[in-house]
Amino acid sequence: MNNLDLIQKNIIFKGFSINELKETFLSISYYEKNYKKNDIIVKHNELLKYFGIITEGKIATSNFDYFGNRNILTVFEKGQSFGEAIVCMKINFPHEIISMKESSILWIDYESLKNSNNCNKILNNLLILISRKNLILNQKLNVLSKRTTREKILSYLTNQKNLFKTTENIEINLNRNEMADYLSLDRSNLSRELGKLKKEGIIDFSKNKFKLL
Repeated sequence: MNNLDLIQKNIIFKGFSINELKETFLSISYYEKNYKKNDIIVKHNELLKYFGIITEGKIATSNFDYFGNRNILTVFEKGQSFGEAIVCMKINFPHEIISMKESSILWIDYESLKNSNNCNKILNNLLILISRKNLILNQKLNVLSKRTTREKILSYLTNQKNLFKTTENIEINLNRNEMADYLSLDRSNLSRELGKLKKEGIIDFSKNKFKLL
């Protein structure tokens, strides 16, 4: 089993020693798979029995509107996990997951966790993780509820600042197209408003590094 140091840092396995991890993975079902950029990892309405931990790369859950415009719902990076709530509920995945760059995912069979001596510990950590993700989702819904492009941008950057607990530069994990898709904005409107906010001295930015002034 590779990437034990990375997996140990994931909330699902919080409090596990390396030996406990090795013991756990000897008793559960899992496999690792590589994906190229823009590969569809999970199709819309697909039934998942495995949840994933990203061991390399970056992925996004997304959907498309009537006109084919992509909306990015959530972005996950190396070390993060996804799909836990869906497999717990045994429902079809309501969105699509795509690889934003070359990625590798460790897929873990949820039902096989019952075979582990550490099952209760894992389930407790899963509950904490799902609760945190619900909080993040509520924060995003609050951002999208804003009426103007300016309000959405400032609300999003404020959330990122609070998330990383920094007064310095906020480095986001999205390029401009991805940021527009995440905020459900037109790319040109996003760029125009960012320029205005910078000119007015409300924010400063360089590429994907932002600062609220």
